Amino acid sequence: MEPAIFRPEPMGLRARLLDIRIEDRISYNADTNTVFLNYAGMHVRTEEDLRRIKDAVDQSLAPLGRRAHSIVNYDSFVADPDILDRYADLVKYVEERCYLNVSTLLDQRLPSLTLGAELRKRRLSSHVFETGREARRHLEET
Repeated sequence: MEPAIFRPEPMGLRARLLDIRIEDRISYNADTNTVFLNYAGMHVRTEEDLRRIKDAVDQSLAPLGRRAHSIVNYDSFVADPDILDRYADLVKYVEERCYLNVSTLLDQRLPSLTLGAELRKRRLSSHVFETGREARRHLEET
């Protein structure tokens, strides 16, 4: 049974029911060898969420047999504080294993600011942009 049922704080049922499945957030463009990860509005809460993200990325990219360019949209992304460190470790794993380079769309307002600090601390997602146009232009220049 879901432990959140027994907690006094709100369950966040609306977000849980309306959240986009991770498998539907990943797309690949073979012409540009670019994977797009739409993490906009995503909320990472648990180890299970981390496992689902890792599995979905591995299953999407392993068949390529090569590394790809990556654009990740983190607009309104949230990772709970107790999982943020492990999420950043997962980002490191994926970046080192799967990507040629990464363009990150990161809203500079909170709560994304915490994620941005974690990524910079680990020297990940070094190309951070505020718009998709900026990210695509960067890929065209590399």
